[in-house]
Amino acid sequence: MLDNPGDGIKIRASIGTLARIGIAQVKLEAYPRTAYLLLPGGCSGSCLFCPQWIKESRVSRVSWPEVELEYILNAQMLFERVCIQSVLRRMFWEDLVKISSLFEIPVSISTNPVGERELLELRKNSQMIGIGIDAASSSLFEAIRRPGSFESYLKFFEKSLRIYGKGNVYVHLIAGLGEDLKDMVRIMSYIYDRGGAVALFAFTPVPGTPLQDREPPPITYYRFIQIVNYSLKEGIPLERIGSLDPDDYKEAFLTSGCPGCNRPFYNERPGGKLYNFPSRELLESRWEEVREEVRASLEYLRFLP
Repeated sequence: MLDNPGDGIKIRASIGTLARIGIAQVKLEAYPRTAYLLLPGGCSGSCLFCPQWIKESRVSRVSWPEVELEYILNAQMLFERVCIQSVLRRMFWEDLVKISSLFEIPVSISTNPVGERELLELRKNSQMIGIGIDAASSSLFEAIRRPGSFESYLKFFEKSLRIYGKGNVYVHLIAGLGEDLKDMVRIMSYIYDRGGAVALFAFTPVPGTPLQDREPPPITYYRFIQIVNYSLKEGIPLERIGSLDPDDYKEAFLTSGCPGCNRPFYNERPGGKLYNFPSRELLESRWEEVREEVRASLEYLRFLP
């Protein structure tokens, strides 16, 4: 690597990432295994659930201070992977290409749809790609004011599979935006059937956004979707869910995403109810509680398509 390759470049980093490298003094029950970075400059989108177009230092409930990229580059070996997340603005693609080229550890990018030429350029320095479709259906996609169209994101998903390869494309879906459970299962099945995977998020109300008064999804609903996600990933027929022993699929309740992605407390407040567990140790410490949630979640079996 060149001397000071990130000199002068600014980036936003999650507060957990900065805590892991010692810049932020934050005590966490689990530290991130991935360095989470966000392009600065704000987002021109206006998604109803996201604070980025209102206050660019926040995504979900997490704060993202702006720092010198050099700090992250110098500490990158503390992480298994870096995830560079884009925003919708001019030059975002060029910035993704430049920043991703500076890392020695595995790189994932999370991006809005780009053309094939741009995608091929991004592929040179990243091994995995995340696509924030977020909504489970076309009508919900429009209702939450995602830029573009549901269909254009599905086409970008297919294009990404061709360029990155099966198993290397993750679609971000948010549970609790008001979707029909059947639509969620259908879009997840579509993604896995084609060789993609799902990174699952729970809706989090953020003050100042149009959806600030919407409640997070019931924990039993989210547990059921996690079980469906795990079953599709492992090739388990969904009709078998009711007969499975929760002790045999604890992995379903860990954070889903690229290898090394654990997103500590992205959807939750530390000490509160955990939707996605960032570590096996935390999951084991609350397993009896989770097991009871899983048992109650099976009421949703009747809503499967």
